[in-house]
Amino acid sequence: MKIALKKPSFSIPRHWIVPDWQQEFTARRLLMLAVAVLACLGVTIVGSASMSIASADFNNPFYFFTRHLVYMMLGVTAATIAANLPMSFWQKWYPVILLIAVILLIAVLTPLGKRVNGSARWLGVGGLTIQPSEVGKFAVVLYMSIYLVRRQDQVRAGIKGVLPASFILGIVIALFMGEPDFGASLVLMVSVFGMLFLAGAPLKHFMILGVAAVSGAVGLAFSAEYRVKRLMSFWDAWDDAYGTDYQLSQSLIAFGRGDWFGVGLGHSVQKLFYLPEAHTDFVFAIFAEEFGLVGVFVLFFAFYLFVQAGIRIGRNAINKGLLQEGYLAYGMIFLMLMQIIINISVCTGLFPTKGLTLPFISYGGSSLIMVFAMFGILLRIDTETRQLTSTAKGEQK
Repeated sequence: MKIALKKPSFSIPRHWIVPDWQQEFTARRLLMLAVAVLACLGVTIVGSASMSIASADFNNPFYFFTRHLVYMMLGVTAATIAANLPMSFWQKWYPVILLIAVILLIAVLTPLGKRVNGSARWLGVGGLTIQPSEVGKFAVVLYMSIYLVRRQDQVRAGIKGVLPASFILGIVIALFMGEPDFGASLVLMVSVFGMLFLAGAPLKHFMILGVAAVSGAVGLAFSAEYRVKRLMSFWDAWDDAYGTDYQLSQSLIAFGRGDWFGVGLGHSVQKLFYLPEAHTDFVFAIFAEEFGLVGVFVLFFAFYLFVQAGIRIGRNAINKGLLQEGYLAYGMIFLMLMQIIINISVCTGLFPTKGLTLPFISYGGSSLIMVFAMFGILLRIDTETRQLTSTAKGEQK
């Protein structure tokens, strides 16, 4: 006699046992996870790398660490505000933002600018310092995202559609070079070219702009003696290890000491006045020395998650017809990706020395605040894309 088994009235949902990875790891969650990991790593390594120089200069080993925490809190505040501002705000006020950026870039070239190591890149505001180039890069990317939507047909049709945007880009880069800030100029040029490519600008126009940009970059590189020395030292870091190549050679020594698992947090030798700018531009070398190759892989993976999540947010926005939001997301990711690539390449000797910070990791006021602000804007773009998707689903029902 067979007994009929009744199906249980209660069944365990499948996603309780086998999670839906696509829903669990959304671009928004990955972005927030990546930023949380990068921020924690940044606070840790800035505190470690800056203790020696802070003790010597300010008689307080936690001077830079404390200021970094303050800047981070300001950055989180900026991210919160940006995440709650509608994208229509940026579309309405972008001319004012671009104008403010240009005024700040002009002001830094006047006696108001603070000159450090031969470059006037900072403005003092109270007890804080502002780097106008950080605001300028974002302002140009914001302008380009709106320009590419409003002049999309003209951009795709001919070179005349690209020239007005190139004019604005040229003005900002000229102000960058007045500081001088060759690294920021390179980051901005590549980011804008990437946005033009995504907008569908013809390849032949890219070649014309590319030749002009490369010619200008080569001319600028050889226009100053210190840039020529940096280019020459780039080919052989050990040719003048105690002169022109000193900073790069000390950075490479830090990588060598790091080995697989590092010397341990706080046990770096290169930060003891051997490696200049150990907590700012060359903080990656100290990170590699203390955490080793394994730690570097963890850092790279966090950066990969951040960039991949940002690209997904931009792609989703464009797929839903939010072109300006999508272009802006891509532009901001290009800015940070180029800065990551150049900073790491400089520290490892793959690129001539440039004064660029590592996003979320290096000590820096305006740089840290701006990357957090762009993180908040990415969250807002994702929010508005989700709202549009929810509205479309509601109308279908």
